[in-house]
Amino acid sequence: MDTDIKKLNRFTTFPFVVDLLKRKKLTLLNPTFWEDYNDRETMEIYRQKTKSESIYALCFTHRNETIHHWNAFANGTSGCCIEFSPEKLFDILSRDSRISHGKTQYMSLKGLCDVETAQLPYLKRLPFEPEKEYRIIAASNEKQNATLEIDIDLNAIRRITISNKIPQTVFESMKKVLLEINPEFRGKIYHSTLFNNQTWIGHFKK
Repeated sequence: MDTDIKKLNRFTTFPFVVDLLKRKKLTLLNPTFWEDYNDRETMEIYRQKTKSESIYALCFTHRNETIHHWNAFANGTSGCCIEFSPEKLFDILSRDSRISHGKTQYMSLKGLCDVETAQLPYLKRLPFEPEKEYRIIAASNEKQNATLEIDIDLNAIRRITISNKIPQTVFESMKKVLLEINPEFRGKIYHSTLFNNQTWIGHFKK
């Protein structure tokens, strides 16, 4: 376990948060549909080299929220960020032999070199380094599907942050909906202040 990782943030949208709380399933995706063609091909090469029938992945960041994370992965009024406890999440993942996980390493084109097969799912081009990505990878000998689901304990979720692009009244309604889905969820629900932070604004009003 990476002891220096204090949090794992998953940027997504409101429907996926509802589904996670309702079914208590973490959904890994088929990387064939990823936008980054470099990533897609690297994952396919890994699948072939490991002689796996299928491969799935789920991406997090181990840094605090940034405007890039919101705009790239949780844009619009339905955007959400789920913060997981690394320790609790890693404990869940350790029970499934198909799963590996780790920090993404970033390489420049000039810095390309031979790497071990196990490193392939965790490599990305240097321009993506600000994302500070952390990946969960699952390789299986079963037929490739669109998704692979993992049972999860909701206690692994520390907090859910909802996009600042919605009014406060709408946030309160969304918060109420989430809290009523599953009593097992005891995390906090926040309204992002990235675009409207009263501490920042108030400081300059003095």
